[in-house]
Amino acid sequence: MRPKTLVLGLNAALLLSTAVIAADPPAPAPLVIEDEAEPLFKLSIEGGVSAFNIPDTDTVGITNIGGGNADQPLFEGLDDTLYGGTISLGMSAPLNADGLSVNVSGFGSFATRSGSESVTLSDERLLVVRAPSLPTGVINLDTWDLDGQPVGTAVGDLGDAHANVVGGGDAAASTLILPADFWASNADGFSNAGVVGDGQTFAFGALATDEGAIFVGYGELLGWGVSTDVKQDMAYAGGDVTLSQRSASDDSGVAFTAYGGPSFRYLGTETTTNTKVSPVQHAFPGNFGTFELNTVENIDTYYAGAVVGANVDIDLWQGSQLSLGLGAGAYYASSNYASETEASMYRGLSRSESTSSLELDPVDGFAYTLKGDAKFSADIAENMQINFGLGTEYLSRVATSRVVGSNGVSNHDVNGDDIDADDVDYNSGNVTGGTVLSFGDAWSYKATVGLTGQF
Repeated sequence: MRPKTLVLGLNAALLLSTAVIAADPPAPAPLVIEDEAEPLFKLSIEGGVSAFNIPDTDTVGITNIGGGNADQPLFEGLDDTLYGGTISLGMSAPLNADGLSVNVSGFGSFATRSGSESVTLSDERLLVVRAPSLPTGVINLDTWDLDGQPVGTAVGDLGDAHANVVGGGDAAASTLILPADFWASNADGFSNAGVVGDGQTFAFGALATDEGAIFVGYGELLGWGVSTDVKQDMAYAGGDVTLSQRSASDDSGVAFTAYGGPSFRYLGTETTTNTKVSPVQHAFPGNFGTFELNTVENIDTYYAGAVVGANVDIDLWQGSQLSLGLGAGAYYASSNYASETEASMYRGLSRSESTSSLELDPVDGFAYTLKGDAKFSADIAENMQINFGLGTEYLSRVATSRVVGSNGVSNHDVNGDDIDADDVDYNSGNVTGGTVLSFGDAWSYKATVGLTGQF
């Protein structure tokens, strides 16, 4: 019975194994393929150097040459290019799969320029230095040069001089030969009157109050030192929010983008002007103080409007692209002016100071911009490019300041030999015009390097 049982067991095992082999093998687990996510937005940051050509600053001071009535500025003003830096930030996010995007961008630029000039007067007979605003008062100057020569000499040169200042405490000085120098002050400001007759014959008056300041000198101004330092800092910033539509690249790898939207700009300048006048007289050195004016002018212009533009993107080789763009903007512009001037007169430990300020009503107008740029970009990593760019922009309306009208100074005697009447006088009642906002245009240039990433 045992062999039979063994045979039956083997048969059952073979049948079971055959059934297992004949059964379908289990299906393999399905492969899961994950699609690479498209970037949700693009972010770029750029920085570089910038240059600006904006309107000149105003002239500083007045002299006349050789006793003539033709006024000449002491300092012609700054007319050179401002240099500085720029930084920008931009973000773009697609709104659909057909090339429509929303873009937000902003930039900030700064630049500066400066200039200085130091002169020693020789045959000048009139010197006027003023603040942006003028004080209420009167300055009368009278000289009588007995040698009949309009220029001071190093030998005996007898003369007579008188100076009278009404305002700022009222200062007066009079002399036949020796120098005289008188200071006065009150709650409104200070005044100074100086005269000398021998060696050189001249008279001067300074008046500074909380309304403004002016210095007037007349006579033989040989050897007077006048220094002027001017520095101008500029800031230019803005931001745009635009919608753009990009076309698909054609067979040659060229794509076009058009954009438009609201735009905002700001341009501000701060101009600091320091002028020092040092009256000297070779026969009596050290008798007169130094007059100094330090003025800080701030002009701010705000622009609100819209921009439109277009770009063409050209594929160069794998992972590199050249982008060329043109754009224009139209803006409502509003400009504001404010200045503060510190006038001082000092000699040794003696010092008088007065501060005045001036604000003008805002001036509104229309402005427009035109711009062009070129940018080369190349891949440096997955979803990241390095960019090199050049750009220029024209801005039609940029504010500066100018002094217009009469400063209230009258020159009655160009020869310096009339003792019967005031040779030169300042009278605030004769002042017309004053500091105003003036407008010109500007060009800016930039060279940048930056990074762009897709996230």
